[in-house]
Amino acid sequence: MLAILMKRDEKTGFITAKISPENKLLEQYLETEIQGDIALIDYLLDRTANALGGGFEITGNAFSLTLTPDKYLIEPLFDDDKGAQEGAREDLFYLLDRWRAFISGNRPIS
Repeated sequence: MLAILMKRDEKTGFITAKISPENKLLEQYLETEIQGDIALIDYLLDRTANALGGGFEITGNAFSLTLTPDKYLIEPLFDDDKGAQEGAREDLFYLLDRWRAFISGNRPIS
C-alpha cells in the first residue's frame, strides 16, 4: 500500500515527504515543484480531467512531468546521474490529493 508522511519545518515552512514504498524522485518532485502550490495541484487535476484520455507534459524548475492516460513519468532536468521515474498515474494523484490536504490544513494520516 502506498503511503506518504509529510512534515513542515516550523521555522522555514518547507514541507518534506517520505513515501513508502520508497520513491526518492517523486519525493523530490513534491518538495520542489509542488511545495505549497495548491494552484499547481488543481491545474494538474483539471488538465488531466480535460485531456480527453490523452496526456500532457509540464516542465517545472527542476523536473519535467509527463502524464499519460495510465502513467506518470518524472525526469530531472539538471541531474544526469538520476534516471527518470515512472509509476501509475493513480498513485501520483493519490499523493497529490494527500499533499493538497496537508497544505490546506486538513492533515491526512500517513
